[in-house]
Amino acid sequence: MIKGYLNQTATWEQKTGDDGYGEPTFATGKEIAVRWEGKRRLVRDQYGNEVISEARVFCVETVGPGDVLTYDGTDWPVIAVSEIPGLDGSEHFREVAV
Repeated sequence: MIKGYLNQTATWEQKTGDDGYGEPTFATGKEIAVRWEGKRRLVRDQYGNEVISEARVFCVETVGPGDVLTYDGTDWPVIAVSEIPGLDGSEHFREVAV
């Protein structure tokens, strides 16, 4: 059902770990279908800190905190992710704060 609304594209770089200097490493970018909505709001990151999110993104891929989405030429770090269940209880889509 949500797939019909995912009419934009972003490049998803999944975090794979950290290098020897503590810097994050990422998998090769993959183009994914998204619904991008520029909407500023206050969210909590994975450590419980309050941070400003500049947009919310809807997708069906397993995007997670620490990943990077590139949209319209800008890299956006993923701050928080909410998994939205369908009526059968399985994950239907994700709402991602960037």
